[in-house]
Amino acid sequence: MTKEGPIKPEMTLGSVLKTYPAVRERIKELFGAECLQCHSNERETMIYTSWHKGLDPAQVCRELNALLKK
Repeated sequence: MTKEGPIKPEMTLGSVLKTYPAVRERIKELFGAECLQCHSNERETMIYTSWHKGLDPAQVCRELNALLKK
């Protein structure tokens, strides 16, 4: 767990979706609905997926961790 929360850029998107279902809707908004069903999300890290979508992985993780604190 990091200072900011349990979701880290090195985690795979699939593990985040399974472990933290509360952030599913925000992930859908950030990355698109296709990322929720894509089989590659089990191998792609938050870093890769964020960069692929033109987003900063650290900022994405901060947003998702903030949702977990609510």
